[in-house]
Amino acid sequence: MDRVDRMAGVVSRPARLALRPFEDSSKDAGDAALIAARAAESGYLFFRRLVDASLVRQLRRDILAFFTARGWLIHSPTIPMMRGIVTPGAVRDAPDSDLTALQVQIQLLPTFRRLRADPSIAQALTAVMGSPPRAGFGDVCRIVPPNMLHRTTPPHQDHFYTRGSTSQWTVWIPVGACPVSLGGLVVWPGSHRDGLRAHDQPIEDGHAIIVEPEVVWHGASFRCGDVLMFNALTVHQARPNVTADQVRLSVDYRYVGEAATENEALHGSVR
Repeated sequence: MDRVDRMAGVVSRPARLALRPFEDSSKDAGDAALIAARAAESGYLFFRRLVDASLVRQLRRDILAFFTARGWLIHSPTIPMMRGIVTPGAVRDAPDSDLTALQVQIQLLPTFRRLRADPSIAQALTAVMGSPPRAGFGDVCRIVPPNMLHRTTPPHQDHFYTRGSTSQWTVWIPVGACPVSLGGLVVWPGSHRDGLRAHDQPIEDGHAIIVEPEVVWHGASFRCGDVLMFNALTVHQARPNVTADQVRLSVDYRYVGEAATENEALHGSVR
């Protein structure tokens, strides 16, 4: 899932989901034993305002400045740049070479790197992994334009694509507020405990998991500074961006524990 992939994900038909709110771990962030137990049980952790919202907003400003330079953004005295209102066809019609260049620019941003190294993320992952986390195992900025519902990322496990350590964790952060209309991620709690699942649904650029409709997902409307973390085997999917003209921005950072061997971090083993 680390290809440019038109910056949106992979094809699916967004469906109505059985959904419950995330279990909020914000008040328990300092209790390492509780965080570790919850991560082992649910396969995910969700924190309100875990990271500095001002840093997230600065990263958003930096990314949208690249949009402006490409003529992809509509802003004026009455339409602030930070709303992320994109021109019709922006991103969707851009050549792959331009999208690749944009990804390189974003990943070189100091704000992108500072957010990845946020100490609150490190504290939570240290509790989960039993050792400090190491970053740099497939970081990417996701750019999801409006009116591309057919390209909403369907249910999958990151491990199917990364084939790294099964103890790897992904940290997903919306770059700005992400209400339900913009989408965001939902997770299937406890799904990591059954190991790597069959990805039997062929889709553009990959495969997806066929999930029965009675599965209950966990999700939320995200605020600026909220953070979702999940194991490489936790089944998750995106919700569609149903806005008329706003782009959804998010970042994926992937980590393994320092205690993991180099071979495990790079190749892992399917449980």
